[in-house]
Amino acid sequence: MTLRCPYCRGTFEQAEGQKCPHCGKFVNLPPHLRPAKPLRVSRRERTSRYDVQHRETLTPTFQFGRKPSTLFIALAVLAVVGGLLLVRVAAPRKTHRRTRSLVALEAVDTLATATSIFEEECGRVPTDAEGFIVLISNPGIPGWDGPYINLIKPDPWEEPYRYSASNGVARIASCGPDKLPDTADDIVATTADL
Repeated sequence: MTLRCPYCRGTFEQAEGQKCPHCGKFVNLPPHLRPAKPLRVSRRERTSRYDVQHRETLTPTFQFGRKPSTLFIALAVLAVVGGLLLVRVAAPRKTHRRTRSLVALEAVDTLATATSIFEEECGRVPTDAEGFIVLISNPGIPGWDGPYINLIKPDPWEEPYRYSASNGVARIASCGPDKLPDTADDIVATTADL
């Protein structure tokens, strides 16, 4: 009977425990082609035969072209997801979070800077009636070269920023946590500060 080597795909005649003449590796015969074993084998004979076979035989442990099982794929996905969750839980969290007051202070400073740029280009600060609108769109003011700011959101306490102008100085304020104007917790910037 002719056999095919699983390693090099060469063909040769059947022989138990014989090396492939092409690649030199030992080839295991399929169980139905192996000669019948004696019913009782001594321990010494079993051990010595196993040692020889184990040292010299390279037995493939998988079949070529076989797809991985669904259980294996599910376990692999579960391991990856579990690892990601573990990293997310175990990772130190960022401790520097911006407080509402800091966010409001940055917004007030940004509005004050935009107002001072408007003042340099147009020669005046916006009036109380114009407010922040002239920083976004031009109502026909000569020298306007904006927009100076793209969007004005409410402060972190969901109140609008307050604008007032007197004697050529603009005052921009957030009412702060108490949401009441002109109190001690107001966050204020003026164009005179810049």
